[in-house]
Amino acid sequence: MGYEVLGIASQAIQAQELALNVTGNNMANATTPGYSAESVDLTENAPSPNAAMPGTLIGNGVTATAVTRATNAFLSSSVRNQTSAVGYATALTQGLNQVQSVFQEPQNGGLAEMMNQFSQAWLALSQSPTSLSARENVIQDGQTLASTFNSTAATLFSEENSVNQNIRTAVQQINQLAGQIGQLNGQIATVSTSGQQPLDLLDQRDQLLNKLSRLTNISYTAGPANSVDVYIGAHPLVTGSTVYQMQIAPVGVPGSSSSGTGSSIFTADQPVWSDNGSPVQVQSGSLAGNIALLYNQTVSGSSGGPVSAGYLTHYGQQLDNLANSLKTTVNNGQQSGLDLSGNPGANFFTGTSAGTIAVSAAMTPDGVAAASPPPSGSSFDTGDGSNATNIYNALSTGTMTIGSSVGTTLNGYYQSLVGQVGLNGQNANNLQTDGTNTLTSLNNELQGVTGVDLNQQSVNMIQEQQSFEAAAKLIATEQSTIQSLMSAVG
Repeated sequence: MGYEVLGIASQAIQAQELALNVTGNNMANATTPGYSAESVDLTENAPSPNAAMPGTLIGNGVTATAVTRATNAFLSSSVRNQTSAVGYATALTQGLNQVQSVFQEPQNGGLAEMMNQFSQAWLALSQSPTSLSARENVIQDGQTLASTFNSTAATLFSEENSVNQNIRTAVQQINQLAGQIGQLNGQIATVSTSGQQPLDLLDQRDQLLNKLSRLTNISYTAGPANSVDVYIGAHPLVTGSTVYQMQIAPVGVPGSSSSGTGSSIFTADQPVWSDNGSPVQVQSGSLAGNIALLYNQTVSGSSGGPVSAGYLTHYGQQLDNLANSLKTTVNNGQQSGLDLSGNPGANFFTGTSAGTIAVSAAMTPDGVAAASPPPSGSSFDTGDGSNATNIYNALSTGTMTIGSSVGTTLNGYYQSLVGQVGLNGQNANNLQTDGTNTLTSLNNELQGVTGVDLNQQSVNMIQEQQSFEAAAKLIATEQSTIQSLMSAVG
């Protein structure tokens, strides 16, 4: 019996010592990012027959059967899905905020002010059609307006290039994280098959999955030997230790010529799978947010496009539409009049986009057509300013079709663009704020389940210490009893 008591006490000491070590490790890692609280599974040993009382089973102590970590699959999945949603909203917000200042109206030197100043110059010319200074003002204000278009387009194009770089960087990061997850899968499988528990490796892999979910949408399933298979859409990213890489392929976005080159195609970066070249179906995460700024991925088809425009490229397209409509309006008005030499007016503007619109290099005050065509058989009258009046009216209140907008004015079209930029930016900000609040709530809930509660760990430590001391006292008592018996027998 004595040896049975010593065995029970010895096992209890080992179990409680392990529990104390685990509790101490929990408290040490209370603020370690990604650490999941661990606990010792204590199992009652099977009872054994008692020699003094035949037919009676007596308890046989406790055994520490495993060390496990706190997990909650549902909350973990919810946090990662919400992390992807916040990553998307954050990327979208950052991109839109960068261009909001460009289209912030009214502002000094802004496009609205320069358009108004240019139309007012034509009004002044209509009132003094033979004035060289009035004609010079038209040319100078036209150059200022063209320069404002150029700088706006250049800023927009710069942001598009920045977003392109974000896409390339995100693809590189996803590939790196996938490689690390595949490597950890192999290590975890090796440790698991050896009968050990790779708790720290599982924590590390969870951290990588969290980082991956901020970049893109992921789904995952459990594989053999505690490995995990990760997917983006229906295509695998990681299966066991096998990793499927992504790469970049160019895709054309029609209607964006904000580069200033006059091209009707903006070349964007599209992530495709290296094994078959098909587009990666990115639906959320920062990668999807950056893609949405440049193009609509849902209609991309195969790599190379073309695809429909995203937020920024659509703004560039609208800016081009405005610049071309302005150019056409003024040039048509010019061709309807006569210059000071009595010749038909030449084109005032050149260029094919907001990035390339410019006042004709040949334009001089004599070339500005301020007079109306003379009636048939009459002499040319340089004092007639009705042509400049017509151009002013067309610029300020004339209705036309610009892009898909029918019956709009130049100012009305631009104000609609400004309003759209502001509304899109506000919606993205709201999406980010609401998503972040939801993510914070989910993280707090998950932390309450898997994180380290120092108060609870302190309670655990006291209980484990008391159990350890009780087992040690049991051994000391049993040894004292045996010694007394031996002394009495001797």
